[in-house]
Amino acid sequence: MPPVNRQWPPTLSSESGIVLLTTLILMVLLLFIGVSGLALSRTDVMIARNLLSGVQTLWVARAGAEVGRNWLEASFVPGTLPVTIGPVAFANGVYSVEVATLSNGLYRFTSTGRGPEGSRRVIEEVVQVPDFSPSGAVTSDGDGLHADFDDHGSGAGRRIPSFSIDARNHASDGSLSPDCPAVVPFAMTQTAAQADLLAALTTLKREIVTRANTFCLASGGSTADGTCTPGLSWVRGTAALPRFQTDPCTNTDPTCFVNLDLAQAALRATALPPSSYLPPAPQNRGPFTPAPTTVAPVVKLLTASEQTRLRTALDALTQRIASLPSANTLHITTSISSGTHTYGTPELPKVTIVEDGAEALEVGGGATVNGVGILLVPRVVQLRNATLNWRGLVVIVDDGDVRADHAAACGQITGAVVIRDNATLDRKFDLDLVEATGLCSPFAVNYSCEATTRALALLAQTVSWTEKFDG
Repeated sequence: MPPVNRQWPPTLSSESGIVLLTTLILMVLLLFIGVSGLALSRTDVMIARNLLSGVQTLWVARAGAEVGRNWLEASFVPGTLPVTIGPVAFANGVYSVEVATLSNGLYRFTSTGRGPEGSRRVIEEVVQVPDFSPSGAVTSDGDGLHADFDDHGSGAGRRIPSFSIDARNHASDGSLSPDCPAVVPFAMTQTAAQADLLAALTTLKREIVTRANTFCLASGGSTADGTCTPGLSWVRGTAALPRFQTDPCTNTDPTCFVNLDLAQAALRATALPPSSYLPPAPQNRGPFTPAPTTVAPVVKLLTASEQTRLRTALDALTQRIASLPSANTLHITTSISSGTHTYGTPELPKVTIVEDGAEALEVGGGATVNGVGILLVPRVVQLRNATLNWRGLVVIVDDGDVRADHAAACGQITGAVVIRDNATLDRKFDLDLVEATGLCSPFAVNYSCEATTRALALLAQTVSWTEKFDG
């Protein structure tokens, strides 16, 4: 009988279990690596998004600082700082900016930007402008204006000047403004220049009184040999004896001609009786306003510290203008004989330079020149039968001059005029020939600290820029 082969159940191999376990571990590891990769990718995306939103918000904050600088140029009103602009939506965020004044022409803009993903950025920018605060509507650094206030008219004495130097503060639209105190019509850096101008004003008063007493009757009518205007009638007065007398007289005598107040609105009366026909505000002024007092004379001599501050500001102003790119300035190169020409607007003020030249630059032929910002004048500009309207700062340097060479010179400067004299004996800023023709308002300088400050803001330079982080 053959042997029987018996088949027992196979014995399980221990190696097959190890393979299974290894496979499971490998799958878990791969799953972990995949999940980690996804998590890291998501983290990278979040980091990138946060970085992007942070950069976007930083630029939103920087835009707020630029808006603050533009506000200083176009809308600044002294006495209102600090002021907050915003919040204002911009791009993918919102900015708000605080504008504050520091000192010595320094202004600080603190801009907060808020953007996507709750991001927040704060930057602080400090800018400096030439530290010029006018003490006079017309300020002269040098040997003076050499004015004589002679209109070259015929007959006895002189007419009441038709031009005006109004040192009351005006808003940018020309209306009177309480935001800044009044200054004086003229400010000088040299005692001799002050004395020279005061002597010219004294002569003008005497000649006006002479004309009034010669041509006007107590009734307000005219003598046979002349014409009495309502203003001259007020100077003469209605009493039997004239209100004022000429030489000889002393300052303590109220009837002495030196006590004629050249700020009186009655000098601009349009009809008789003068007190009932005064011009409306802000034209309710004489040739030189405000009235002289012991605190605010017509001509002020700047103190040593005021002179230093003025000269430092003028140095900074002229150097800054010289360093501006040509694309940032406008230029007047030739005479203007017709049409309307605009150099800057209230929304976009400009630095305008009258190009230097040997010949005088004329503005005539009924032309109109309008401008906002800074007008730099290094050569003679003759204003003839034309209109000049400038809002801001007129800076006359070197051989420059702005003179009215025609009776029909019209317009106004709302801001201030500053003259850096070149020490020659020629007259500076001579408006004597201007007359009230009825065709326009005679030329005037109306002081405005708002317009002056905004013009100087065109020369702002950043002195510090910092991103601030919360502690």
